[in-house]
Amino acid sequence: MHIGSARTALLNYLFARHSGGVFVLRIEDTDVARSDARYETSILDDVEWLGLSWDEGPDRGGPCGPYRQSERLAGYAAAAEELVRTGRAYRCFCSAARLEELRAARLAQGLMPLYDRRCLGLSPQEVERRMAAGEPAAIRLRVPDGEVRVNDLILGPVTFSSDVIGDFIIRRSDGGAAYNFAAALDDRDMGITHVIRGDDHLTNTARQLMLFAALESAPPRYAHHSLILGPDGGKLSKRHGATAVGDFRELGYLPQAITNYLALLSWSHGDEEVMPLARLVAEFDLAGLASSPAVFDQAKLDWLDHQHILALDPGEHERRFAARLPAGTPPQAAKALAAAFQPSLVAYGQAEQVAAPVLERPVLDAGVQPALAPAAPWLRGFGDLRAGAPEWLTAEAARDVLAAYRRLGAEVGVKPRELLMPLRLALTGCEHGPELHYVLAALDRHEALERVAAAVALAATAQSEEGAP
Repeated sequence: MHIGSARTALLNYLFARHSGGVFVLRIEDTDVARSDARYETSILDDVEWLGLSWDEGPDRGGPCGPYRQSERLAGYAAAAEELVRTGRAYRCFCSAARLEELRAARLAQGLMPLYDRRCLGLSPQEVERRMAAGEPAAIRLRVPDGEVRVNDLILGPVTFSSDVIGDFIIRRSDGGAAYNFAAALDDRDMGITHVIRGDDHLTNTARQLMLFAALESAPPRYAHHSLILGPDGGKLSKRHGATAVGDFRELGYLPQAITNYLALLSWSHGDEEVMPLARLVAEFDLAGLASSPAVFDQAKLDWLDHQHILALDPGEHERRFAARLPAGTPPQAAKALAAAFQPSLVAYGQAEQVAAPVLERPVLDAGVQPALAPAAPWLRGFGDLRAGAPEWLTAEAARDVLAAYRRLGAEVGVKPRELLMPLRLALTGCEHGPELHYVLAALDRHEALERVAAAVALAATAQSEEGAP
């Protein structure tokens, strides 16, 4: 599910929930070549993961089912035949080859590639004869001359001339319903009052309004939101990075951060930007949606995800962080590291990377010898302190051990930095990282002592080399 489709689903959800309406999830799978059960499953999973619970749909039924268009074919066929009977549609026997030739010829003349209505002039007898002979035929809507006006709830009135639409197919020669026909019929039969979708559907809306007129039915109200553009101004695509809901899910973004960000792409809410889904529902205003294109800003999404991580209950944050760590990570280590990185984490996909310097035993080389050599006595003193403490330390208990270590240094005039930087190097191999008490809480007694002993041994090597003749 593209992030743009997720935004469309979100806006429909917010409008339905804010208005006390019914949110319907319909699977439009009339294009057999592009439809597959796994795509449906993926859509349902993604929408549910985003927290956009639907009232009616293929998995939970409802009064207007079925909710898969592939299960509504008989109704489409009957409606198409009724339009033929009343003269609002007609059968077209033109082959795909002829239609392609017509299209190419019109384009070469600088004209819109519209159907030339050849089959509109066929006599009823000729149509019957060709049908009886088994000749395949599509059904086209007979588009009346004039204009169709879309009274859009976001864009305002938008007018299309029938000259740029032409007689379009509503039922294919293989018996399948075309998208616009199936969508219009379903909107009618399901009592849909509002349709919110991207402005790339504007011409589809014009066709559907023509269909509603032919069906003598009142259409829903339409609102066409802008598309999401990439930073280069082009339509957001994979060349810009993650573009699917599943991509962001895999990268460890929170669903509430995604919905928060997608809502703000179209809807300004002043200086307040961090908003949970319930708040978005309560304050959503369709009239407040901007008509101008929205540019995807990865940095803004990262900031919002960080804010939502900060707002998580510590237990929920710990669960999400631990799930991203390597299998077999001790729960005590996961707990300590989750607390260490909650103030800085952008997305949970970073968890394994940021935790690695603590979880993986460092390989110390000659480059850190100068920093470790003078600290060898203090590191030995730290080892004695850690050896006398429990196997696992809580973050608070680790603070106490470090406080004792500082007192040990203060007694002989060693500054805290001269104590703590070598200790950090010994434990993680890095000069920077999470607060040391979290590092200590993430290592059991044996592991901490092994790392300190390795650092002391490396320091001793440096000292012996300095003393050699």
